[in-house]
Amino acid sequence: MDKGIEFFDAWAKSQKEFLEASLKSQEEFRAHWLESMKGMQEFFLKTAGPSETPQSKEMLNFFNSWFSTMLKSSEIFSDEAVKIQKTWKTALEHQMEMSRELVKNFSNFFQQPENK
Repeated sequence: MDKGIEFFDAWAKSQKEFLEASLKSQEEFRAHWLESMKGMQEFFLKTAGPSETPQSKEMLNFFNSWFSTMLKSSEIFSDEAVKIQKTWKTALEHQMEMSRELVKNFSNFFQQPENK
């Protein structure tokens, strides 16, 4: 029984570490990606320089509005992706706990005839 549980615990530990690393990398990617997008927007706004014509001002305002909308949409999407991944991680952790109990119960069941 102990060998089966030890094997399962080692497997579950590696799965949990993978899920935690995956979630952490997703959150870090999101943060870095959003910062780079904000930096890109700032770069475009700074390099545009002073706008003299109404058309260039209007175009810059349109670009800024579009880019801000895209950035906000991307932020909302990535927030939801992280939430889904956290939910998935929690569900898998619960499944692993239930599977551990199942392995333990099967091990106990199959060991009973040996003890009699």
